[in-house]
Amino acid sequence: MTKYYLTTAIPYANAAPHIGTAMDYLYGDILLRYQLLRGNDAKLSIGTDEHGTKVQQKAADNSVTPQEFVDNLQPEFQKMRQALDLNFVVPIGQIGRPLSGQDFDGQNIISVRTSDPEHMRRVQEIWRRLDRAGVIYKSSYEGWYCAGCEAFVTETEAHDNNYICPDHQKPYEKLSEENYYLATSKFTDQIREFVKNAVVPEFRGKELLGLLKDGAKDVSISRPADKLSWGVPVPGDESQVMYVWVDALSNYLTALGYPDENWHDDFWPAKVQIVGKDILRFHAIIWPAMLLALDLPLPEKLMVHGFINVDGAKMSKSLGNVVSPLEIIDNYGVDAFRYYFTSHVTTFDDGDFTWEKFEAAYNGELANDLGNLVSRVAAMIRKYFAGSLTFVGETNELRDQAETLLGNYRVAMDGLDLNAAMSAIMEYVHELNQYIERSAPWKVAKLDDEVERQRRLVEIFSTLVGGLLLVAKYLSPFLPETAETIHSVYGHDELPDTVPIMFPKKYLHSDEPGRK
Repeated sequence: MTKYYLTTAIPYANAAPHIGTAMDYLYGDILLRYQLLRGNDAKLSIGTDEHGTKVQQKAADNSVTPQEFVDNLQPEFQKMRQALDLNFVVPIGQIGRPLSGQDFDGQNIISVRTSDPEHMRRVQEIWRRLDRAGVIYKSSYEGWYCAGCEAFVTETEAHDNNYICPDHQKPYEKLSEENYYLATSKFTDQIREFVKNAVVPEFRGKELLGLLKDGAKDVSISRPADKLSWGVPVPGDESQVMYVWVDALSNYLTALGYPDENWHDDFWPAKVQIVGKDILRFHAIIWPAMLLALDLPLPEKLMVHGFINVDGAKMSKSLGNVVSPLEIIDNYGVDAFRYYFTSHVTTFDDGDFTWEKFEAAYNGELANDLGNLVSRVAAMIRKYFAGSLTFVGETNELRDQAETLLGNYRVAMDGLDLNAAMSAIMEYVHELNQYIERSAPWKVAKLDDEVERQRRLVEIFSTLVGGLLLVAKYLSPFLPETAETIHSVYGHDELPDTVPIMFPKKYLHSDEPGRK
């Protein structure tokens, strides 16, 4: 059994979670379930990034303390996680408890809030260790800063962007401060090697290597407390608070108990860390520099995904095109959400959402191709075998197709390409539907030779039932409710009294065929 540690980037707790947040959760949960399916001891770390300028400002706007503000947002994140059917073993209401070391071995998902006192204590010890390693120094800083990204940028980067943040479309601020620095430049060669080997997909790594052509730049890792009071205090210097990214990145370690003596070091390094393309540089430059200074191994892979656009445009409140994941889930079910964003959104690039595209995939692929297949096979088994499944044997006339599915699926999952893995499953679903048409059991049922008729029907439906159970198995990381439903229908000696209608057709955002 392999120890397998996964992490997602932790979203800022300055607003309710959105589709981008949901994507991190979804990808993490799928990979977690896949590793559990393989028999590995897998854990997923998630959480919320609760410090920084944006949170402090939002709290002030709402006339509450920053702690009250982030506490009030937690139910929204809880609702999102529950709606997405994240594979929690411990109730989500126990957020923060893992940091105390309680029940670690009984959990699959660990959640960290960066305002948790235990996390903050551990981050301060991480700072002390970085300081003892000789990679922290104090110096004056004058340069450009994006409050939205909570990130400093170089003069070259600011110039190339016309001094406007491309993600937030707001001008950079010119800051002049005395801050602490992380000597990132000391690790330039190791960082370049890490980017080459760890970043998936490769083209994201190549983009980042362009920023590193002149070497890694030392990074300001603190802010004056009189400008930013909501953060982790720098040990031994109350006039400074830690840069939010030092605090946030450390959560991947504090979730495991680092740097306490009995931390779960058997789970480190992380096998996969899931991040959006906009925060890759922090995870691929600052984070490895911190780990190298701490003398800890680097993560094996950084899985980088793109943005979700709506009708080809970036989601924006001003454009009125923000889509709530909960609205999709409430109307179509969680598995429909999980399906679309793994099947119709490429894993490594920007994706697009429209209600029309979503509904077409729901009605065409889930309702027609998969849901109808499950119902149709059950109806024929009830007709030809009186609902008994005791006849099912090892016969599989689609063995070659099944082996292809398994091979393509494993290659895709091991390569972190969830889109390709889902495609492999749906190709097999298509093959099962085609097999029904080719084998034509309704014609076989009319054969005069009773022995041949029975033999052939057993072959056909053994193949179909075996195929559907195979679909359920490999679909389970992606669509857990659907997989469980398929297994409940075909995983026993008898069909249930009623077979649930999977994915009933809905036309909330498109015209129903045949209706004017």
